[in-house]
Amino acid sequence: MRARLTPLLTPLRLPKLPRLAWAALAGSALVHGWLVWPGLPRTHPTQPSRAVSVAVLAPPQLPQQPVALPEPAEPLAPQATPGRSPRDSSRPPQPAVEAPTAALPTPLLRLAGPAAWQYRLRQGGQDGEAVLDWRPEADGRYTLRLTRRVGERTLPAWESLGRTGSTGLAPERFALQRGGQDRQAINFDTDERRVSFSASPAHLDLPEGTQDRLSWWLQLAALVQAAPAPGGRWRVWVAGLRGELREWVFETVDAAPDDAGTLHVRRVPLGERDPGVELWLDPARGYWPVRLRQGDPETRGYEIVLNAVNS
Repeated sequence: MRARLTPLLTPLRLPKLPRLAWAALAGSALVHGWLVWPGLPRTHPTQPSRAVSVAVLAPPQLPQQPVALPEPAEPLAPQATPGRSPRDSSRPPQPAVEAPTAALPTPLLRLAGPAAWQYRLRQGGQDGEAVLDWRPEADGRYTLRLTRRVGERTLPAWESLGRTGSTGLAPERFALQRGGQDRQAINFDTDERRVSFSASPAHLDLPEGTQDRLSWWLQLAALVQAAPAPGGRWRVWVAGLRGELREWVFETVDAAPDDAGTLHVRRVPLGERDPGVELWLDPARGYWPVRLRQGDPETRGYEIVLNAVNS
């Protein structure tokens, strides 16, 4: 029995390795034991993973080089196939498309400088006075205000606020005022292209160049100044306080002795009960209205005649 155990007690003969290899092997064994053995301390306890936000930069875009495209080839005339009419084809004929015509340039409208225009007023068979105060500002905004008085009675004032530009006036708000307070108003939303009214639930589309019941005086003068041809016609969209929006068309009237060198224009009737609108525009004053009549001034209409101008 002892003889059989002797080979088992013989010392294990290890292969001869360099000292550096033995050192590496011992270090690897120690690290393995530290990771596996549960009793060994760990200097860094395990932490739950956290998400990290990383900013990803887009690659820089290289400038694109222009590419010369070949000129389009001339279209070939259709060839007739033997045994088939030239009209026969597997592809239906395409409708002819007309080339779009170039849009006419919008005339540059010029507006008069700031001034207070004083008028003699005749309204309802009574005499009075009216003042049209026109104040364009350097920042492109404007204020236009009409005040009226008949005898000792002050009539409601009209006020138009908005902007000026190459196409004339662009109203943003028109108000009828009593006692310095807005009683009725029209609001022009130029961004949404809508017009609304305080006295009506209507919300209407806003045509380009729409004016209020006061700003159209100056807009018409600017339109006529841009194209003062005799026999001309000028169109202006006008919004009313009660929710109406109509296109007014003006045409010239044959000169009369009392026109005194002014251009006499008249609005085309809007209907059977249209009271009518007439203006006398002075070319020497940029076609500013020196006389304006709406309806019959002896009944429910009014008429103003220029008396003086104060800058």
